[in-house]
Amino acid sequence: MIDYSGRVVALTLLVSASAAALPAYAQDVAVPDSTPAEPQVEPADDIVVTGQRRAQRESIATKRDSFAIVDAISSDDIGKLPDHNTAAALRRIPGVSVQEDQGEPRFPVLRGLRSTYNRTTVDGAIVSGVDEDGRTVPLDIIPSVMVGRVEVIKTVTPENDANAIGGIINIETRSAFAAKRPFLNALASYGVYEQQGDVRNDRPSLRLAFATGRTFGDQDQWGLVVGGSYEQLDYDIPQVEVAAPSVREYTAAGAPVDSGSARGNGIQVPTQVRLFWYNNSKKRYGGNAKLEYRVADLFHWEMSGIYAKTQDDEERIEFRTEPLGNVASQTPTGGSFARGRNIVQLNQPITNREIVVGRTAFDWKADDRWTVDGDAIYSQGRLYTPNTSIEFRTRDAQGANYGFDYDTSDFYPVFTPINPAQNRNPANFFLQQQRDASVRTLEKSGQFRLNAAWDDGGAVKVKAGAVARTTRRSFASTQINYTAPTGFTYTLDAVDAPGPDALIAGRYLLTPRIDVAQAMDFFDANRNRFVTTGALPTGDYRVQEDVVAGYLQASYRIDTLTLLAGLRYEGTNVQSQGVRAVGRVLTPVESRGEYGNWLPGLHLRWDALPDVVVRAAYTNTIGRPDYASLAGSETLSFDGSQPTLSRGNPNLRPRKSRGFDGSIEWYPRDGVVSIGLFAKDIDDEIFTLTNVETLDVGRGAEQVVVTTPRNANTATIRGVELNVQQALTFLPGALSGFGVAANATFLDTRFTFPTTAGPRVTGLYLQPDSTANATVYYQRGRFEGRVSWNYIGGFLETINDTIPNADQYWKSRSTFDANVSFRITPQLTIYAEGQNLSDAGRRELTGPGGAYLQESAEYGRTFWAGVTASF
Repeated sequence: MIDYSGRVVALTLLVSASAAALPAYAQDVAVPDSTPAEPQVEPADDIVVTGQRRAQRESIATKRDSFAIVDAISSDDIGKLPDHNTAAALRRIPGVSVQEDQGEPRFPVLRGLRSTYNRTTVDGAIVSGVDEDGRTVPLDIIPSVMVGRVEVIKTVTPENDANAIGGIINIETRSAFAAKRPFLNALASYGVYEQQGDVRNDRPSLRLAFATGRTFGDQDQWGLVVGGSYEQLDYDIPQVEVAAPSVREYTAAGAPVDSGSARGNGIQVPTQVRLFWYNNSKKRYGGNAKLEYRVADLFHWEMSGIYAKTQDDEERIEFRTEPLGNVASQTPTGGSFARGRNIVQLNQPITNREIVVGRTAFDWKADDRWTVDGDAIYSQGRLYTPNTSIEFRTRDAQGANYGFDYDTSDFYPVFTPINPAQNRNPANFFLQQQRDASVRTLEKSGQFRLNAAWDDGGAVKVKAGAVARTTRRSFASTQINYTAPTGFTYTLDAVDAPGPDALIAGRYLLTPRIDVAQAMDFFDANRNRFVTTGALPTGDYRVQEDVVAGYLQASYRIDTLTLLAGLRYEGTNVQSQGVRAVGRVLTPVESRGEYGNWLPGLHLRWDALPDVVVRAAYTNTIGRPDYASLAGSETLSFDGSQPTLSRGNPNLRPRKSRGFDGSIEWYPRDGVVSIGLFAKDIDDEIFTLTNVETLDVGRGAEQVVVTTPRNANTATIRGVELNVQQALTFLPGALSGFGVAANATFLDTRFTFPTTAGPRVTGLYLQPDSTANATVYYQRGRFEGRVSWNYIGGFLETINDTIPNADQYWKSRSTFDANVSFRITPQLTIYAEGQNLSDAGRRELTGPGGAYLQESAEYGRTFWAGVTASF
């Protein structure tokens, strides 16, 4: 074990200094004392504050009362967020974009930084990751019925966890004391997807959820909330793509070279066309409970727990065409290949994600000036993904049967076979490989926190505390391959079926495909005829990360101006064990390291006018590398038939960020108008370098996408956030039911990183340069309606080391949603909503100028109808 003595001494000195000083307090996010001049926002007498208006009013109050720069989304009076998916709801917040996966918002990105480098908490409790590689928490796993409010803390104070360069997403669950009365909220809805049932299932899509709570005891000193949810979704995603590298050029003699090569002719030709049809059958269910005990304002204790699980049962069918050899008869938009190859593949991953969070906490007001609080947290994240895949290929020796002409005059390239009868004849496809594989990860975290605060009752507040956390992450994989030996001919016609009738992107027909039931029956009947080999578990690893931290912060208020300054220390100890293969021999790889970070912070809040608040902050934060990146292991995976080899890098350093933030906020009655400016300078930025190598990964020499995490030189982020929310209660009559909410964020990012050809400068990857949201709602009497627009600008997704033209970008995307509801009785409400009404798909681009197809997915529209009950 690495010696912690120096770190413990530093922590002891820091905490001891706080005890000797005028101890104090600056609340986790908020300043509890409003300035006397602040007006109280009360609803107009003739308007009942319910639904969207109530949720907006609570979100505005959260933003106004907070000391730091915070934005929030609150559930309405019937326990609903504006979106069923917690991640989707976050898109409504300025500075937040959300990465999609399988057509659903899943991974939040805060101010240019992806989710693995932002802290996700539930009631302040850490949440373990459920990703194969990193610290990512996909927020679609948290049922929205559990949520009372989602807060995004953009300027962390020294008391906050420092692993939050972008910020902290805190999901606040519901409290019986906050409700102030017994309550029961329930929801049931039925969904219809435009794209459903074309290749596999036709299961109904539905949601069921409830939350109930009340206080009890002779003085209502106890509170209990219990909730649960179940969700089932079934939908299809047709998709066309070109695997990396997606385009290449050809020499004057017609030979293939990399795009951008000095030997090339500048004409971009797709390296292949891959047709996919995904069927996604998803189930999500979870439950939560919170038990609280409160004695007036003197003592509060709570114990809470959350269990949430998501199962994504996916069937992915593929038909792929790619050229062999040289091009002929080439023009700027066309040409011919005399030889080609076709591939038919089936993948059936079932991704199971599971989160458990347990927390007990107390808050004790020892006297008029002293407050002590603390908590103990256990969190567990588990991922298990079994996958059965089957691949058939045509034989290259008969490649002349699969030649084709290509046409790139449109964005979607078209490959027209020269011999259509032979091109898709199932008898011409021979088994390449059948594989049973699985991936398992388990992450366990335990954390203890203790804080002491002192308040002189007037100008001075001081707070100090300490944290100890241990996280253990393990990754294990298995892979068994089955091949047909000489003398055993296994062709697709034994197990084929026609593909879906619908055309992908209006032009591609995916047929034939592998019939799952026939393929499994054939395998079971002929199991002893296959050659079985097992792959080495080169990607397996274990990582232990221990963190100790302490902080001291103090705030001082002068009339309407409050200053907060503090210092946080975080010491990190990391140990990892992994394996790498040398030939067929596994070699253990171990690494150890430790580092410490002193992180000062300075914050200001000025209540310039009764309805104007000015904030500013200087912050220092860190971003620890993903666990898999720290292990010196290698992981081989297959995206369709494309192999990807991920290599760890134990020498990674944590990224370090200095941030500057400022905002001015005007709070008119029933609204807020704000503008925020921010800048971050990041050292040792971490990125994934991608190149293509010719390797033998068990199927002979082939092109393999190799990814390696590395530290970059620098990264900078400059941005502005604009936000307006306003209930139009000042309008006459029925018009007073209208309200609006809109925000936009604009970023200028610069990212410098080393490559084999020297430094390259790009924008920060995975972050759009602009995002925007707008909502218009109307609420009058029993009726409420809402139309929302969400825009995500284009962004850089993948950086290729050796072929800059192979960098991949997401194209900008706009979506529209609508919701209407009607209260039949004060307790019962019926509602209907439409999602992605603009029928926007996902487009990924590549090649010179980012002008060529890399991937295109069609999501279609979704419609829901349901009923809510509120008692």
